[in-house]
Amino acid sequence: MIERFFALNGMLAQAIPGFQPRQPQTDMALAVASAIEKQSQLVVEAGTGTGKTFAYLVPALASGKKVIISTGSKGLQDQLFHRDLPRVTSAMGFTGRIALLKGRANYLCPERLSKQVLESHNGHSDPTLLTQLVKIRQWHPRAKPVTLGSAM
Repeated sequence: MIERFFALNGMLAQAIPGFQPRQPQTDMALAVASAIEKQSQLVVEAGTGTGKTFAYLVPALASGKKVIISTGSKGLQDQLFHRDLPRVTSAMGFTGRIALLKGRANYLCPERLSKQVLESHNGHSDPTLLTQLVKIRQWHPRAKPVTLGSAM
């Protein structure tokens, strides 16, 4: 099944201009498909430009299972999500759900925001900081409003 995507006249070749099937790429895709099916681990090493992205995206999408792909950089993650993934999903006719999640350091923590707002009311903080925190709280729809006690 996986081979048909990577064939000379396969789905990838028909949908992606300039796509050239490469046996090592097909071999990797088959190994990834096997690892997904067996729920086992797989380590693959290949150089830049060898087609690794398609070799793991195709079997991941074809499996019908929930798959998480983790990258070493935001740049690669953006490339995968905004360039490679649309090409592959289009070629495969994939209609499942796909989501882009950045690392937790890229999201606002409502609890930490509330704590910062409370701490900024100590009388020693820069008033500009409190103003900025309030703006952030207003911007973030799920941030809980902070209730200040009368003891302050």
